[in-house]
Amino acid sequence: MSNNKQPNVPVYYFMGLLESGKTSVIIDFLSNNQFAKAECNLIILGEEGEEELDEELLAESHAKVITVEEQEELTAEFYQSLEEKYHPSSVLIETNGMWTAGDYMNIPLPENWFDFQNIGLVNAETFEVYQKNMKDRFVDLFRYCELIIFNRCDHETRQQDIRRNVRVVNRRANVIFESDLEDFVEEEPELPFSIAGDTIDLHFDDYGAWFVDMQDHPMNYDKKRMIFDGYICSASKQGKIHYGVGRVGMACCAEDMMFLGVPATGTAFKQLNHTKNERKWGKVTGVIHVKCDANGEVEKLQMKVEDFAEKEKPEDTIVYFN
Repeated sequence: MSNNKQPNVPVYYFMGLLESGKTSVIIDFLSNNQFAKAECNLIILGEEGEEELDEELLAESHAKVITVEEQEELTAEFYQSLEEKYHPSSVLIETNGMWTAGDYMNIPLPENWFDFQNIGLVNAETFEVYQKNMKDRFVDLFRYCELIIFNRCDHETRQQDIRRNVRVVNRRANVIFESDLEDFVEEEPELPFSIAGDTIDLHFDDYGAWFVDMQDHPMNYDKKRMIFDGYICSASKQGKIHYGVGRVGMACCAEDMMFLGVPATGTAFKQLNHTKNERKWGKVTGVIHVKCDANGEVEKLQMKVEDFAEKEKPEDTIVYFN
């Protein structure tokens, strides 16, 4: 018979390559009053970095540390055994940067545990070098984290490029830049185009910047007329026809390509074959409409296409973020 337990044990995943600052963030968590008062903070360590967990802090925060050597050790049975032995009030999992997030994030948790927050840590000093050789590791990281902290930033950290890299993989991720420099300033995203007028005519290479900024600041584009080269698309899903406009973007490699689009309406879509997932390339002109709920949260964002002029598609239409 099921116990019908309500999930009440938050699980925090700390992801990142070795020396990315994961242990430092865990120390900050344990120093927090909320965690210090917990009955049992269970810490699962997948690797040992340059910073160690202080024994006194572990005692004060009622923490138990379990070390695992291989990703294969993380199983539903393993988690259940920890639950039965320690009855933790919270679980903090510091993963190994070489593990595949998609694998360990899909391991079933005990019925009273629940995935509360996934935090990604990146050393900004080594990010560009590692990204060139280990792009798949960062795509994996960005995809599963809702909070991504770039630490050890300096005045040379390319914040705008980093934001674009992250948001094309995970539109909802919150990116934070941290630095020990007293005069370091976290920049507001810079745009390669002006949003001052009622009409924004995008340069071919500016689509990615616009799409990312629209996810962050949708109200800036409410009632704006957008002009850009891209696709109009139709797709049939569960007996209903859906329309959209946009382009395809790539963060890392062909396997990570995704459609960066906006739901749309308009007579232009009549020219598409609705029995197929058809799309046509051309110049799109349409007005963005944003609807918010009572709490001010975006409830609906779509474009009313006013005009579409089909044209020859360029050899390369991909939106790149690298």
